[in-house]
Amino acid sequence: MAIARIKKLSIIAHNSIRESLLDILQGIGVVHISLIKEAPERNFKKEGIKKENISIKLSHIDELIKYLNTLEPKKGGFLGERISLRLEEFKNIYKIFDYSEIYEGFKSLTNSLKEVKSQKEKLLDRKRKLSPWKDLTIAPLEIEHLSYTNIILGTINHKDLLNITEQLDKDNLTYNFEIINTDKDFEYLVFVYLRRDETAIGEILKRSSFNRAYLEIGKSSIEEELVYIDSESQNLGQKENFINEKLKNLLKYKSKLMCLYDYYLNLKRKIESEENFLNTKETFLIQGWIKERNEKLLRKTLEKDFKHLELDIQNPGPDEIVPVELDNKPLVMPFEFITRIYGMPKYEEVDPTPFLAPFFFLYFGFCVSDAGYGILLALTCLFILKKFRLGPMGLRFFRLFFFCGISTIIIGALTGSWFGNMFDILAEANKVFLPLKRFKDNLVLIDPLTEPTKLLGIALSMGIFQVWFGNIVAGIGNLKNKRYLNILFDQFSMLTFLFGLTGLGLVFLKAMDETRINLFKYTTIAGAIALILTQGRSEKGIGSKLFYGVYNLYNAFSGYLSDILSYSRLWALGLVTGVMANTINLISVQFSQIVVSSIPFLDKITLAKVIVGTVILILLFISGHIIAFLMNLLGAFVHPLRLQFVEFFSKFFKAGGSSFKPLKVETKYINIT
Repeated sequence: MAIARIKKLSIIAHNSIRESLLDILQGIGVVHISLIKEAPERNFKKEGIKKENISIKLSHIDELIKYLNTLEPKKGGFLGERISLRLEEFKNIYKIFDYSEIYEGFKSLTNSLKEVKSQKEKLLDRKRKLSPWKDLTIAPLEIEHLSYTNIILGTINHKDLLNITEQLDKDNLTYNFEIINTDKDFEYLVFVYLRRDETAIGEILKRSSFNRAYLEIGKSSIEEELVYIDSESQNLGQKENFINEKLKNLLKYKSKLMCLYDYYLNLKRKIESEENFLNTKETFLIQGWIKERNEKLLRKTLEKDFKHLELDIQNPGPDEIVPVELDNKPLVMPFEFITRIYGMPKYEEVDPTPFLAPFFFLYFGFCVSDAGYGILLALTCLFILKKFRLGPMGLRFFRLFFFCGISTIIIGALTGSWFGNMFDILAEANKVFLPLKRFKDNLVLIDPLTEPTKLLGIALSMGIFQVWFGNIVAGIGNLKNKRYLNILFDQFSMLTFLFGLTGLGLVFLKAMDETRINLFKYTTIAGAIALILTQGRSEKGIGSKLFYGVYNLYNAFSGYLSDILSYSRLWALGLVTGVMANTINLISVQFSQIVVSSIPFLDKITLAKVIVGTVILILLFISGHIIAFLMNLLGAFVHPLRLQFVEFFSKFFKAGGSSFKPLKVETKYINIT
C-alpha cells in the first residue's frame, strides 16, 4: 500500500547511441539504473569508463562559488539563491562559458592576498614588539661592541627590579639603568654595567624575571623603524584593497559558475550511472527499474528517438531486491518525511506513512496545544512554501509542519489556549476584548489545567488505539504477502489478548460495568493460551515451543503496559505548554508594572507611563513566547516521532529498503524552466 509498483527493465543498444540515450534517460528522469552483478549469456563484460576529470572541475567551481558567497550578502534567504534557466541553455552552458581562466586568476589573486596578509601580520607583530621602546633615542646597533661597558635592553617585572638593584648594591657592582617604558606587568629598561662585572651581574639577572630584548633593526632608530613599518603597512593595505576589488569583479561570473556547477554535477551523475553498464565491442546493456505508470512514457520516448535498441520490461522476481518509491496522496505525502528519517520500507512491506499520518498530526497538536502557536507555525510554513522554490524534501518538511500547525490550532482551540490565557488577560484589562474571551470559551471542550486526569485518559486511550492499530497493520502486511496463518497466530492472538487485558483494566478502574468482567477474563485467557501455543512455533521440540510461547506472552504483557505508559508524555507536554504560556503572560504583566512603578518621574506623566509599560509588556510577551514556541516545537516533534518509531513501527515495520533513485537532472543552484 502506497508503495509504487516497480518493474525491471533491460536495454540493449549500439555504442553509437550511448551518449544520446543517456541524455534522453536523464532528461525524462524515470529510470533507476542499477549495477549488473552477473553478466547474461551474451558476451558482455564490465568496462572502465574514461571519465573527464569532472570531480576536479566541480571542486574548482565549488571553491569559487563559496568564496564569492563571502563577498556579498546571501540571496534567497536561508534557503539559498536559485537561478531560473531554460533546459537548452543549461545543456550548452559549458560551450559558452570557460571557467578555467577565471579559476587561475582567482587562485593567483587569493595567493597574493594571503602573502599580503602574512606580510601585514609580520609587520604588525614587529610593531607590537618595538612600540614599548619608541622613546629609546639611540639606535640599538650603536650600543653594541663598546670597549669598557655592556649596554643591554630588556624587560623585568616591577617587584624583581627592586630586588636586583638591592642585590647589585649589596655586591658593590657598578651599574646604571634607565626605564624607557612601563606597562601593567613590566618595566622596559636600558641596563648599563662594566664588562668586568658581566659574570656576576649575569648571574643576578638570570635569577630574576629579566628577559633580554633583541630588537635587530640595524642602524635605524626605533622611531625610524616604526615610521617605516607604518609606511609599509599602508602600502600593503592599498595592495590588499586592490586585490579585493579584483576579486569582487569576479562576482559578475557567479551566476554562470552556479549554472556550470549544476551542469558538471549532472554530467558526473550520468557518467557514474554509465559505470553500471555491461559492454561488448559494439553494444552495451543497461539494467534497472521503472515505475509501472511510467512504462508507456519510456516506450513512447525510446521508440520515437531510437529505432535500433531492444527494450524489455517485466515484473521483478520474488527474490530480487527492488528499490522503493513511496506513492501517497497529497495530504499524506508530507508525512513521508518521517518515514524516510526511520528508513524506507522493503518492496514487499507496507508503507507506514498513511497509517502514521493521522497519529502524528494529532499528537503534534496535542503536545503544543496552543492555537496561537499553531497560527504562528502555519503562517511561517505557508510563507516559506509560497516565497521559495523548494526541493522534494523541503516541500515535504514545510508542508508537514504546516499541517502540524493546523493540528495545533484545532487542539489549542479545544483546550482554550491562545498564547496561554492572553484573551483572559486582555478581557480583564479592557471590556473591548470580551468578545475574544467569549469566542475562546465557546470552543473549549476540556481545560488541561483544571481537568488533567481527563487529559491523561485521552492520551492513554490514543496509545491503546495505536498499539492495537499497529497489530492490525501487521495483519494487512501479512495479507498482502499471503501469509494467512501469521495473521491468525500472531495478530489475531495478540489482539484477542490485548482486548481482554484492556477490558480488565477498564473494569478495575471502574470505567466499565463489572458485569463484563467474565467476558474480558476469558478473552484474556484465550488470547494468552493462543500466544503460548503459537509464538514458539519456529522452535524445535515441544519444550522449546512452550518456553518461547510463555516468554513471548510475558513480553506482550510487559511491552503493552510499557507502550501505553509512553503515551503519557503527550499529556505531560500538553500540560507544560499551557503552564509555560500562562507564566510568560504573568511575568510580562507583573514585570512591566514593577519597572514602570520604579521610575519616579513617570507617576506625573500618565501617557508616558502607559507607553513605557506597554512597550515593556510587548517586548517581554513576544520574546518569551518565541522562546516557548521554539522549545515546544522541538518537543512536539521529537516525542511523537519516538512514539511512531518505538511503539508503533515495532509492531509491523522493519525498514531496510533501498530508495528508487532515477537518473535525472538534479540541481543545487538553478531551476530549469
